[in-house]
Amino acid sequence: MESDEFSVVRTDLGGYESALRELLQDYFAEAEERAMEWFDDELSGADIEEEVASDLDRLATAAIEEPLFLALAGGGSTGTSTSDETVLVGDVQLKRLDETTAEVKRLYVVPEYRSEGLGRRLMEAVLDGAAEDGFETLRLGVGPYLETARSLHEDLGFEYTPPYDETGAPEEIHDEWRFMRLSLDDS
Repeated sequence: MESDEFSVVRTDLGGYESALRELLQDYFAEAEERAMEWFDDELSGADIEEEVASDLDRLATAAIEEPLFLALAGGGSTGTSTSDETVLVGDVQLKRLDETTAEVKRLYVVPEYRSEGLGRRLMEAVLDGAAEDGFETLRLGVGPYLETARSLHEDLGFEYTPPYDETGAPEEIHDEWRFMRLSLDDS
């Protein structure tokens, strides 16, 4: 999955923790702002640093050997630097829910790169990786205000479902949050 400018890699946290920390801070800050707008400040503000630390801890001890799918751009790009030559411009995570089911988490592309098709490339890499890992089903939750992400998931074959038990979405927003499922046997 490479082009001249971008590559998508599957990896563990090793070597990417600092860059991913910065990217996740941006992800959670944007998610918090959009959720507060949508839900009319009904949600109490999340502690972004705590959310990032929790995510990094989960990734460091993940039940999946390589739970990260990262979009990298060549040096000199805006984004979060991983080295002199590459910059982290997007990510998505895979979390094991049980032996046959995984959850897709934290699809995020730096705003300047959202017209490059990186969200699709990251999701296609997750679908391939999950199938290679032997998962049969993928689950995810997506905010009602994330029309582009919902459209991408629909295009990839995800279908809407009721909330699933392992979701991290607060129960008070389950009526508005969108939950989706994809059977990898059908894709």
